[in-house]
Amino acid sequence: MAFLRNILATVFVAIFLVACNGGSTTQVEVEGDTLTTHAQLLTIKDCGGYTLVDVENPWKEGALLKRYALVHRDSVMPKNLMAEAEVVRVPVKSALVYSSVHAGAFDELGSIDVVTGIVDAEYYKIPQIVEGVKIGTVVDAGNSMAPTIEKIVELSPEAILTSPFQNAGHGAIEKLGITIIECADYMETTPLGRAEWIKFLGLLVDKADVANAIYDEVVDKYNTLSAKVKGVENKPTVISEMLIDGVWFLPGGRSYMAQMFADAGAAYPWSEDKSTGSLQLDFATVYDKAYNADYWIIKNYEPNFSLASLESRYPLNKKFDAFSKGGVYVINTVETSFFEDFPFHPEMLLQEYIQLFHPETFEGERNFKYLRQVK
Repeated sequence: MAFLRNILATVFVAIFLVACNGGSTTQVEVEGDTLTTHAQLLTIKDCGGYTLVDVENPWKEGALLKRYALVHRDSVMPKNLMAEAEVVRVPVKSALVYSSVHAGAFDELGSIDVVTGIVDAEYYKIPQIVEGVKIGTVVDAGNSMAPTIEKIVELSPEAILTSPFQNAGHGAIEKLGITIIECADYMETTPLGRAEWIKFLGLLVDKADVANAIYDEVVDKYNTLSAKVKGVENKPTVISEMLIDGVWFLPGGRSYMAQMFADAGAAYPWSEDKSTGSLQLDFATVYDKAYNADYWIIKNYEPNFSLASLESRYPLNKKFDAFSKGGVYVINTVETSFFEDFPFHPEMLLQEYIQLFHPETFEGERNFKYLRQVK
């Protein structure tokens, strides 16, 4: 216990010294066969003896957020390793995962056992994780904004998978000496670019072939679906989300969600915007630009969400055309596995969007897993 207390004391002192901007490495070209195609922030190269993984800084063009050298744990250390690369012995046997998104990918890869710790346990639906937390085989390290450092130290995972944010480090966990895997997939600008990050996760658990097969099938299905509505003349207008505490967060024009709207044959009022993240707008700005939108799609945690609920949130919501014309749809993220499915299987949501926007392209009745019309 004395050893544990010493580590914790060091961590809590060091938290005040954490840099705000995170790591940033100058990008250096490396020879090797590139194994990624659609991702813009992720580059995977086979360098012979090890795999080099570059994660680009989404907020600083030409700079790397992190560079990893994945070396099989049974191999000798290669002599040609890049000096600035952080070595990760694979397959990783124990990981603390910050997001159910990445836990879901490990589950699909057949490697859910690697997830030995999580944060924000209330958002997980994977049966093995839920049961593991209950019986103690999976450590619940508390809230992602302030994880319980004592539990993380005791767990001693080989890696921590978390998401980077602009002008923010990872707090105390950066001083634990544990490899932090920067999962910047959410900042990709296309759905297929984000989905390709399953290749990185597959490499971490020595399931590259499984990950590649999953991704190839996703690409094929996604492209087949988007081809159905390519060149359509009638493009219904769509907006998403809603006003919360005076701010309306909308997908930026270069975000993967804006790209998905386009791939589904819809018009998005902010398509000309250059942001890859979220826009933060007020009600008046959104209303002036999109009051006549045909569809309004909202991700929500509230059960039995209704038009009355939407109006009670903000009375002027009823002024949107979609409100009065039956165009409001909700994706309930509690009742569905949306967050676990969508990032690495965008074709599943794309199909529902196309069925909604262009039902003429499908035969038979529409079958929605995620979307529900709000009445």
